[in-house]
Amino acid sequence: MKKTVCIGSVTTDILVSPVDVLPPSGVLKGVDNTSAIVGGCAANSAIDMAKMGIPSKLICKIGNDAFGDFVKSSVEKSGMDTDGLIVDDSVSTTTSVVCISSTGERTFLYNPGSTAIFKAEEIDLDYIDDCDTVFISGTNLLISFDGAPCAAFLKKMQAKGKFTVMDTAWDFEDIWLPKVEASLEHLDLFMPSVEEAEKITGCTDLDEMADFFFERGTKSVIIKTGRKGAYVCETPESRYSVSPYLVENPVDTTGAGDSFCAGFLSGLAMGWDYKRSAQLGNAAGAHCVMAVGGTTGMKPVNELIEFMGETSRQLRKDGQKYDKGSLS
Repeated sequence: MKKTVCIGSVTTDILVSPVDVLPPSGVLKGVDNTSAIVGGCAANSAIDMAKMGIPSKLICKIGNDAFGDFVKSSVEKSGMDTDGLIVDDSVSTTTSVVCISSTGERTFLYNPGSTAIFKAEEIDLDYIDDCDTVFISGTNLLISFDGAPCAAFLKKMQAKGKFTVMDTAWDFEDIWLPKVEASLEHLDLFMPSVEEAEKITGCTDLDEMADFFFERGTKSVIIKTGRKGAYVCETPESRYSVSPYLVENPVDTTGAGDSFCAGFLSGLAMGWDYKRSAQLGNAAGAHCVMAVGGTTGMKPVNELIEFMGETSRQLRKDGQKYDKGSLS
């Protein structure tokens, strides 16, 4: 089975729910639940893959603080080693306060911290030499790594025969395209969300978004479309939708996109084709939203495969194209 290294963002997420309205200044409002969990795109995907039973490694930067210790212990509990965690005494570990509404939607208060100063030269190339897939996750938040440094690293990985993949996060600096453009020609697969793809490309049509990335050298594109599943473009000529799985009462959508990525890459690691891997990605995403936290609901891959067999859960027929411009 192939091994994946997830490189990029990590946070300690403080989850608060339900939060439908923030109280006015100086007012105390009670909530039902608070908890702390490791989050961040790269950490979520790596931990998800480990919980599925798929070989994975994690490379990210943390501070030498209580939140960093929490990240270490959580990674160890998932079954991964912590050799890829870079500890920096000069910065605090990245943190997020995640406000979860009564419908499961979420908003974030974010301290960039350690993720923002993660650098390409800090990656131990020997540590990832046995990995087949290199997944950069959390692009747009990796302020010191995004752009030219990331592109140069991906080029080096492709020269070594690695399968290169990238996912994006919401760019709170509102820069977008300049952070990813140089990397696109060095990607075997790009997996942004539809909202992030729209920001990067300026397009509102799925095919136009995909064309934008293909024209800049990306080999394959998957656009995550939330409750509509995923739009898979294996090549410019081969494009299709893969339907999601019905979750009637989602608890928390935090990390659902990261879980899709983990499921999809797990499918590839097992030798599956793109379509079946995307179905596994949707199954992973469905399990993510069944529990509070980005990785809490993840199950071993055999349980996800059993879940996939319950075809009545699928909302629409795989292979159907979405209506142009209909992205909600």
